[in-house]
Amino acid sequence: MLALLLTGGLFAALQLWWIGSLLQRNRRRRGGEPLSSQAFRRELERIFHESA
Repeated sequence: MLALLLTGGLFAALQLWWIGSLLQRNRRRRGGEPLSSQAFRRELERIFHESA
């Protein structure tokens, strides 16, 4: 039982760390600047092409 709780806790910590690092990377990549309408349209097209 203790091993299961320990494994679950470690897995949850790993997920939180991973999500945090992804958010940091995205913030750094975008530079915190709002997108222009043209850049926003390009970003939407890129997302739709990746998901299709």
